[in-house]
Amino acid sequence: MVEFRLKSIYLKKNPQRVREHTDGNLVILRVGDQEVGTTNYHHFRVPVHATVDIRYLEPNLNSILRIIFQLEKSDLSIQYFTWNEDEKHYIDTPLHEEIIQSQSFQHILQSVSFTGENNFSYVTNSLQRLTDQHY
Repeated sequence: MVEFRLKSIYLKKNPQRVREHTDGNLVILRVGDQEVGTTNYHHFRVPVHATVDIRYLEPNLNSILRIIFQLEKSDLSIQYFTWNEDEKHYIDTPLHEEIIQSQSFQHILQSVSFTGENNFSYVTNSLQRLTDQHY
């Protein structure tokens, strides 16, 4: 089974929108990671105008999964990097079907949400049956 653990979260902000006010510019970002069949949730306060860059580590394959999105827009970018032993750095690699269909990957995408005074949204649709789940 493919597992991903939360490695880091980075925020990129527009310099003209850095100030935080009590007018709803902060939201609670919830992200999850999957470990041994359990989803662990992490909560962060982030500016609603920020671009969020989340990185997950896949320990068994020494790979990094990167998810980038802006809370106010419907743009989502997913990148996958694998370690190249010869060159001693991570290289951009296409996502394998095994990873896309994995329960861990699906749970990560479905766990991303943000809530605030004027905001409530999920980045992806609600949980659906996956091919590697046993019912």
